Amino acid sequence: MSRSRYINNGVGIAVIGCGGIGTLRAQICHRHPSVKFLGVCDVIEERASTLAAACDADDWTADAMELVNRDEVDCVIVASTEDAHFAPAMAAIQAGKHVLIEKPLTIEPDEAKQLLVAAEEYGVFIYTGFTQRFRRRFLSIKESIERGHIGDITSVKASIYLTQAVARAVISRAPTTTPSINTMTYLVDLLVWFADGKKPISAYASGAKGMFYEEFGALDSTWTVLNFDGGMVATLGASWEVPVFWPANNASMEFEVFGREGAVSVKDDHRDMLIASNKPMPGPYTPDVDMHVALFGSNMPGDWSLGEHFGAMQEETHAFINSVGQRRQDTILATGRDGFDVLAISRAIDRSANTGEVVPIPWAT
Repeated sequence: MSRSRYINNGVGIAVIGCGGIGTLRAQICHRHPSVKFLGVCDVIEERASTLAAACDADDWTADAMELVNRDEVDCVIVASTEDAHFAPAMAAIQAGKHVLIEKPLTIEPDEAKQLLVAAEEYGVFIYTGFTQRFRRRFLSIKESIERGHIGDITSVKASIYLTQAVARAVISRAPTTTPSINTMTYLVDLLVWFADGKKPISAYASGAKGMFYEEFGALDSTWTVLNFDGGMVATLGASWEVPVFWPANNASMEFEVFGREGAVSVKDDHRDMLIASNKPMPGPYTPDVDMHVALFGSNMPGDWSLGEHFGAMQEETHAFINSVGQRRQDTILATGRDGFDVLAISRAIDRSANTGEVVPIPWAT
């Protein structure tokens, strides 16, 4: 394989959004030896300037449009709030910059379509940040499927739970999001990735109406059955109902795949490593919540250890940088089209949960 570089002297990166995920992305970029320029942006100037100082960024600004149009910038990571992805992503694409957009690609499907059309027109890579693809256990499932060890997939069962504290942080910054669009989306992406070309044709879903429904109008949990062309079926669940003091720092997941030749099961609940302390331990995603019992490895992006970050988000960010630097499509990163498909499925699930009806998934009919 050629080791030639499209950008010989390094990669210039702009990170839009300096919240928790944007901060982590910027810190990872700062540590990558191929990054020659790093700029950060946030609508809150103090947040941008603080991050710039922390990761030795070359520049910071509150103006995303100005930053993405700088000549030093080759690619853009959009880590703004979920309902504010479209404008900076479109500006980056129209400036000819490759872009990685945190999931969900957008909240509105029409905006997602516009981004895909623009990326095609301007000839740039567009990726969706589905970090869980880079977890070793899920990569192993994908490899087993590719090697034929599972055979033709017949059914899938998967679930994901967030603590109430993490869910509240999510919905407080993006009031229009839901357990399906924000949380189940990880399961849907893995499911469609594993299905390798099979498309879900309908969704039937239901959900619980608890505290989040009363406060925000969003279901507290969503459970769905997806029917695929060819007869495959999947049942997925996402819950925001577990208490604040639940020891998973971010999420607990399970994923099981059944096929004609085999089955694979991942219990991603992290109960193999537990710490209990008299001293409070702030949660990585919710630092205002003190934990006294925690499960190691349950922070989905990964963890800091001895001043360095390890985990799926680092590997995903490195894959994006390498893709831009070598100008080649990465084989693991979720594409913009993948992100659009997951959004379409998630919206169908929400519609079914709200109406009680079986909802056809448009592209498959």
